[in-house]
Amino acid sequence: MTNHCPHIGLSLLMALGMMLTAPEVTHASDATAPAAVQPHENSAANSLREDVAKNWNFPPGLAGSKHVRVRVHLKLNRSGEIVGKPKVTVTGGPKGTKQAMAAAAMRAVLRAAPFKNLPIDQYDTWKEVSLNFAPAL
Repeated sequence: MTNHCPHIGLSLLMALGMMLTAPEVTHASDATAPAAVQPHENSAANSLREDVAKNWNFPPGLAGSKHVRVRVHLKLNRSGEIVGKPKVTVTGGPKGTKQAMAAAAMRAVLRAAPFKNLPIDQYDTWKEVSLNFAPAL
């Protein structure tokens, strides 16, 4: 996936030794990343992260999970509903572990939707979101 959009990154230590990094709120019209996270962007990112974190359920102890990275990219409408099918990208680790982590990440996102606590006046900052899932170190 090629993305020429800036991202805002945040992290949250997850249960079961996993970490959800971001969400990265994508700005479709900007060409460079902002120097600092704006308060409204931080609020939207925190809200998304918390909603997904509440739904994260991943079986611990899968072989090679520390090498797996999952990214779920989705588009949202103004009501916080997912538009279309989220795109899942998985790298590293054994095939079975990648499949299990990708499925768990997708379940967490779908269970969290629709995202209700997003500032509607800042829709352009959260209309596209990339959520990165990686093992905690």
